[in-house]
Amino acid sequence: MLKEKLLNYLKNQTSFFNPENVSDIFSASDIAEKFSIKRNTASHYLNQLVDEGILVKVNTRPVYFFHKKTFELQNYPLTNSFYPNVSEIEKEKPIFDKKIDFFHNVIGNRGSLAQTIQQLKMAAFYPNGGLPLLLTGESGTGKSYLVQLLYQFCLANDLLANDAPFITVNCAQYADNPELLTSYLFGHVKGAFTGADTEKMGAFETAADGFLFLDEVHRLSAEGQEKLFTFLDQGVIYKMGESNHPIAVNCRLAFATTEEVNSTFLTTFLRRIPVQIKIPALNERTQAERKQLIIQSFFEEQQTILKPLLVSPQVIKMLENRSYKGNVGELKNLIKIITAKSFTVNHEKEQIPITLHSLPTYLLTENYESTFSEAESLLRIDGQSSLEYLLEESEPEQKRIIQSYEKILLTYLNNQSDINTSVGLISKEIDYLFDYLLFETKRDQQHEMLLFITQHVRQMLEKIESAYQISFNGSLVYAISHYLFQRRYVEWLPESEMIQLIETFLMDIKAKLPNSYRYAEQILNLVKMSLDIEVSSMDRIILSVYIDNLGYTKEISYPKAVIVAHGYATASSIANVANRMLNELLFQSFDMPLDVTPKKIAEKLIQYIERNDTSNGLVILFDMGSLKEIHRYFSKESAAPILLMNNVTTSLAIAVGEAIQKKQQLGEIPVNAICSHPFQWEMIKPETTKEKIILTTCATGIGTAVQISNLLEKSLPSTTSVKLIPCEFRQLRDPVEFEKAFSLYDVLGIVGTANPVVENVPFISLEELIAGIGIEELLEWLKKELILDSKEEFSNQLIRNFSLDRVIQSVTILDTEKIIEQIEGFMKQLEERLGQRISNDRKLALYVHVSCLVERLIRNVPIEVYSGFNRLQECHEKELRDIKEAFSVIEKVYSVNIPDSELSYVHDVLVENTEYINDESDF
Repeated sequence: MLKEKLLNYLKNQTSFFNPENVSDIFSASDIAEKFSIKRNTASHYLNQLVDEGILVKVNTRPVYFFHKKTFELQNYPLTNSFYPNVSEIEKEKPIFDKKIDFFHNVIGNRGSLAQTIQQLKMAAFYPNGGLPLLLTGESGTGKSYLVQLLYQFCLANDLLANDAPFITVNCAQYADNPELLTSYLFGHVKGAFTGADTEKMGAFETAADGFLFLDEVHRLSAEGQEKLFTFLDQGVIYKMGESNHPIAVNCRLAFATTEEVNSTFLTTFLRRIPVQIKIPALNERTQAERKQLIIQSFFEEQQTILKPLLVSPQVIKMLENRSYKGNVGELKNLIKIITAKSFTVNHEKEQIPITLHSLPTYLLTENYESTFSEAESLLRIDGQSSLEYLLEESEPEQKRIIQSYEKILLTYLNNQSDINTSVGLISKEIDYLFDYLLFETKRDQQHEMLLFITQHVRQMLEKIESAYQISFNGSLVYAISHYLFQRRYVEWLPESEMIQLIETFLMDIKAKLPNSYRYAEQILNLVKMSLDIEVSSMDRIILSVYIDNLGYTKEISYPKAVIVAHGYATASSIANVANRMLNELLFQSFDMPLDVTPKKIAEKLIQYIERNDTSNGLVILFDMGSLKEIHRYFSKESAAPILLMNNVTTSLAIAVGEAIQKKQQLGEIPVNAICSHPFQWEMIKPETTKEKIILTTCATGIGTAVQISNLLEKSLPSTTSVKLIPCEFRQLRDPVEFEKAFSLYDVLGIVGTANPVVENVPFISLEELIAGIGIEELLEWLKKELILDSKEEFSNQLIRNFSLDRVIQSVTILDTEKIIEQIEGFMKQLEERLGQRISNDRKLALYVHVSCLVERLIRNVPIEVYSGFNRLQECHEKELRDIKEAFSVIEKVYSVNIPDSELSYVHDVLVENTEYINDESDF
């Protein structure tokens, strides 16, 4: 049907529609000429398709038509199907439009194939007909596909005429007959060989002014390769049987092979091919790219069967994790078989399910490790959603990060590029982003990389805190870690206008938030070195604003202190002992070779000053007579005073450290340090030592206290003598009961869900351990019980054991993923009803509290008494009703009824102050 032919023609051609330079191929007259019909006939059908909303009409002279959906997939949405001119179309382009590259539909175009595509473009744009190129890689990796795309790229960029030919020759077909291959490539004259009755044109001449692709080129013999030299060197060929009449041919040339080039081709042949590209095997590509290739293949199959596909996450995970000898080609064929099998069984249904039953039997028996998440939903492919949309939805975290980038920049732009007026809204967007990454992303059971990043980020923050004498908010380490973990895979290519806006924004950040920017820059520099993650200007902007909003506190204004000594580890040993004795990292050390010059020592110290905050002064302790020489290298215009002392010993270092801790004036330190440590002696009598214990408790029963105790015990090294004792909350609240039970013990501290407030006994909340900010305090309790290596091991074990998933799994018998998902739904409902966001700290508390609450109700042992309930109901009747209604789904799922007493405790978690949740934390 003519109408359908016109539609299919424009659907294909719209890929090359450029609003800035519209080609006449989109005019009614050219379309009529193309199909050999009258212009008014073409206009009749084209206008019908415009009325149906399928085509877009631009009412200029000449009138243009193009396919609406194809344009939107590659550019941006259009609100109309009729425009008076092209300028009106361009007005619909969003402020921050994605930069669409010709190769943007190639999976991995900004990942594993980024360099490949760059090389293809380089070969295409090189003057005088481009550069010949050789693609290598295993069978099925997509070499032929990329060459065909390169041909289309040349057409789209006017490097070839629209009617330029594309000729493919598979050299494997002629491997056993080199004479026939020579004839096929270069042509022959009459009588060139037996049977050559007429003159024949070869592939080179057929591809004149176009593209010639020689596939399986490794099947060319050495003689066959040599016959290509003349064309590669001079651009001319000789027909077989004719050596005196060169024929000039202008065509682009590409080769492909599955073999190792150095052992297969002549060196002289390879030297003539300047662009050599290796295409990675499917198993070498990233997990995200493999998943996208699977989605793309199912999308293509849906276009064939024209029925919606419902693909289970188990199928996608199995296809992702297996190894493919035939690479992308094998994957696509396998998906075609899977789709065909299910279509055969379910062809009468309105939609075709792709489940484990659709897979070939051999796939189900393969040995592989895979994990499925109940949170993952079916993938629906119905032809209504574009492939680009489906690929974005497969990686929601990356999509969310890009959306935040654009919202942040748009906020800055709408506020006249002024950080002062826009920083509040930008801070909120960053908070929303980090909340999403922390609490709403899917929970993958493979946490190794996230744990690795978290551990390193923690160490980096500690270094910066020490260098600048500041203290960051404890949640910063988790926010940065989750952001970097998800940001690694973000593919975002802003246009030049947006890049300029980003750099302007960054300059504004530097000027208006200098300290926050400095700390963010230090963190990201360490990230780049330690984690091999490339950082961007957007990372610097987001982290600077987040640190400024989250806040940091300037620690006690100590001067910096450095020990410089000659020898392999002299300075390090003194500094280590002094720091441990002082219970504080006061001294940095510089170990110097014996033959080092004073100038070199001074250069090291000046470098240290430049990298650290020495605004409160600097104390330098030397081991021997370098003092007289070194001081002259320091600038007298230094911004802070510098105290230099000679003949350092461990005793002197400790004395200086004590003076620093007492905040003595810099000038008083040397006199007081020397005088305060005369010769002393003392007899030490042994004392009876008490057994050291840590108590665990829970306001709602002994069960959770026991589980907390078990988790802590699993985290402690086996050599530790500290004992863990779970206790009733009310027993700890009663001073008489507490003294009676624990007077014979050395109680290091209490860990629990609520603070019983025991005099002179420190407390760490369970939420603090989950958030990571209680780990340092716990280490402080145990500092005398743990050696240096054990501290790091203990810290790592705590991170693993006190993850949110592990805690809930330990304190309840419930399905962890399911209860977390239900609690997330409860909190969203509650936020909507109350019209407020629940802060991160209270979310952590609710995850644990509600999990235990549900288990109590399932076991039929609820907390039935709440002191002061009548007054609470009188003052907060609406809030209690909202909490009750938000719980409706949980009550239905678990077949329980939540009593008023339990609702009251949930209300306390939301609004009351605890050791962890301060009065500024709203919800």
